[in-house]
Amino acid sequence: MFVKRFEEIGKEMFQECGGKAAHLGELTKLKLSVPNGFVVLGEAFSNHLRNNSLEEGIKRIASAINYEDFKDLEEKTKQIRALIVSASMPLGIEEEIVQNYSNLSPHQTDPFVAVRSSVAVKDSPVSSFPGMMDTFHYIRGAETVVEKVKECWASVWSGRATFARHTKGIEHFKAVIAPTVQLMVNSQVAGVLFTVNPISGEKNEIVIESNWGLGETVVCGKCQSDLYIINKNPFRVNQKKIARKEQTYIQVKEGGAEWAPVETEKVNEPTLTAEQIEELCKIACSVEDHYGCHQDIEWAYEKGMLYILQARRAKIGGE
Repeated sequence: MFVKRFEEIGKEMFQECGGKAAHLGELTKLKLSVPNGFVVLGEAFSNHLRNNSLEEGIKRIASAINYEDFKDLEEKTKQIRALIVSASMPLGIEEEIVQNYSNLSPHQTDPFVAVRSSVAVKDSPVSSFPGMMDTFHYIRGAETVVEKVKECWASVWSGRATFARHTKGIEHFKAVIAPTVQLMVNSQVAGVLFTVNPISGEKNEIVIESNWGLGETVVCGKCQSDLYIINKNPFRVNQKKIARKEQTYIQVKEGGAEWAPVETEKVNEPTLTAEQIEELCKIACSVEDHYGCHQDIEWAYEKGMLYILQARRAKIGGE
C-alpha cells in the first residue's frame, strides 16, 4: 500500500508520511473540519527511484554540487528534478493515487485539489521544512494529480531544500517526501494563527495574520496582511492592525491560481469579524491542548465555514 487516507494516519506516523500529513490525520481524528484528502507515503518515492534506477544518477550529480556557487547548485538540482519528473511512475502507485482521487468527493467527479509536500527526515524528529518544497493549487483530473505528485517528489531537490540539508549536515537520501492530495478550499479569507506570540514569546497571546483569498497571500511575504493580537484568557483583542491589502491570490477558472487586484471596497476592510476571531481562537486552543505545545496553524474560510489546513509546533523568537 502506497497511499493512505487522512483517517488512517496520525501524528506518530511522520516518518512514513511526513509532518504535514501526519498532523492532518491527527486533526481529522479530532473531528475538526479538515478537507478530505490522502497522502502518498514516503515509500512510494523510494519505489519510484528504485524502479527507474535513478538513485546512482542522482548521487553522481549531487556529489558534484558546488554549494558555494549558486548557479551550479541551481543547475545540478534542476538536472536531478528532471530525472525524477521524466521517469514513469510505477503502475501500482499511479493506480492507488487515481483510485483515491476518484473517491475524494461524493459530489464531484474531478474535484479541484491542492497537492502539497509533506516531509520528514529518516531517524530524526525533524518533520518540517517550511517553504522549501512545492505546493500546487486548484489541480483537477487524475492524470494531472499524478504529474503534480511527481513534481512534489522532485521538489525535495529544490535548490533551497538541497542547500538547507547540506548546511544542516543532513544526508540527502534521508529526506522523506510524501505528497498530500486534499480537496481544495476556495477560500475568501485565509491565514495563519500562532497560539503563542512568536516574536515576544508571550504565552497568553494568540497572533492571527489574515488576508483575502488563499493563504499564500500571508505566507509568501509579497503583500501586507491584517494582524490581530488576542489575549487568550479571556479572549480579547489587544491589538488590531488592518493593512492596505491590494493584492490577492485566487482561483483561475481553468485551474491553478494567480495574483489579482483586491476589489476596491475591500482594500482597507478588515478580513475577520469578531465572531470569526473567537471561533479561530477556540479551535486553536483546543489543538494546543491536544498536542501539549504551542501551535502554528494554517486556516481558511470558504462561504463562512472554517477549515483547518495544517498544524505544527510553533517556533518562538529565534528558534
